[in-house]
Amino acid sequence: MKRLNTELKRILSALALQHAGDYLPMREKLSALGGSDASPRQAERPVVVTSSAQPKRVALISDGRGAGAPLDYAIDTCLQQGAQIDLLLHGEIEQSRINELEEQLRQAGVISRTLPLGSDVTTGILEYICNHPSLLFLVGIPDDTSVRVLVEEVIPHHGGQIPVPLVLIEDRRPEVSYQRSAA
Repeated sequence: MKRLNTELKRILSALALQHAGDYLPMREKLSALGGSDASPRQAERPVVVTSSAQPKRVALISDGRGAGAPLDYAIDTCLQQGAQIDLLLHGEIEQSRINELEEQLRQAGVISRTLPLGSDVTTGILEYICNHPSLLFLVGIPDDTSVRVLVEEVIPHHGGQIPVPLVLIEDRRPEVSYQRSAA
């Protein structure tokens, strides 16, 4: 019986405090809770943190190739996600190949940047990943030398993973076979 009595007192006390919180003015709330009757401090203005939202990004690792399926995949994703494309270029690339990639991006209406990776390509890729938190994923060609090094050496060295997905797509264009007609 004593336990029931204690439990009822606890419940009634909780109801009284809830009532005080719902209906009493601030001064009476403070006195009911055992605080002082002094006027409560004014709440400070909340600090509004504004961050310049970086646009989502997709990165295409290229040695000049990739104008087929890899770039098409990246473009489709960017159009669906409202993202931009970064062309991470490595090696010696003919300007005409770069122009071809950029022209496809322009025609698709996707905003792009061209970023040379420098001499140490894998370090350049890892730095790029770390410096771009809005990166959705990387697109690479399986037989690209830098992508191969990334897959075979860098990723296993980092515990089998990197911070973003790496999508590997063969650079194949639609093959058209022509047959001679009998005419």
